[in-house]
Amino acid sequence: MTRQRYKNHREVAMARGATEPAWPIDPVKPRFATWSFGGGRPFNCKAGSCDRWHAGIDLLCKANDIVVTPELCTIEAVDRGWSKGSKAVFARTATGLFLVFGGTKKGSGDEWNVKEGDELPKGSPIGRVLGSYGMVHFETYEDDAYRMTNSRWYVGEPPPEGILNPLNYIQRAAGQEETIESWRQIRLSLRLLGADPPTEGPWTEEDAAALIEIQELLGLEPDGKWGPDTEERVRAELNEMGVSASMWPQVPVPVPSRDDGSGDSTGHAENNTFLYGLYSLLGLGGLAAAWAAYRRMTT
Repeated sequence: MTRQRYKNHREVAMARGATEPAWPIDPVKPRFATWSFGGGRPFNCKAGSCDRWHAGIDLLCKANDIVVTPELCTIEAVDRGWSKGSKAVFARTATGLFLVFGGTKKGSGDEWNVKEGDELPKGSPIGRVLGSYGMVHFETYEDDAYRMTNSRWYVGEPPPEGILNPLNYIQRAAGQEETIESWRQIRLSLRLLGADPPTEGPWTEEDAAALIEIQELLGLEPDGKWGPDTEERVRAELNEMGVSASMWPQVPVPVPSRDDGSGDSTGHAENNTFLYGLYSLLGLGGLAAAWAAYRRMTT
């Protein structure tokens, strides 16, 4: 049976948050599905019978495993109603995320005297997993003054306002390499490699043409589709450039110096300062365009 998934799941931006978050369940070997976000619900529903899309990622674990804060958090709520008799904990991070931990046991946070308003450091216990639920359902949202709970994502509706894909965040917490998953990341990858896709909006034929251009450059089948082979080859090329998905969008992309034999290159400290200033004005996308222009100029 074909697994149902929201067809435009790549349009949802990735949650960033802390650079090195802790795994939210202690001590548990990380187990989760990379395709979980945007999947059809009820689980394994057939086409036309899905009620909603999965707004998070399920982290598999056992009864009474301890749920912990992945980074410095302020607790927004404990023991909120969830499903199958379980409860949920809501928290805010200093990095601008609203976190949802669904599947906790009622009153289990009392073991550590967890209360609303508590500011807890990374790795702090906030509850235990309810055995009949058997997982932690983890969701991420942009934090704002109005976000007080999670959102339902119903079939036929766009992604809820402020929702973020937690995949890269969870991969970092698990010590895994991040997937290049969202349209924003894919477009940035293509731009870094010398193509010129659009910067915003839905995926179009113009994006597909940019992808085909890079696939041809890398010796891949130019089908205009982003799949595992393309991601692996693109990632390898980016790694050779010193760029990884885990760097996005938190650090500037270094534009290498160009020595044309005149003895004057762009690698001096004052020029590096200029590049960092340029990043503060243009962001990573602006430097990506500069890097693409550089490649076109020197090849």
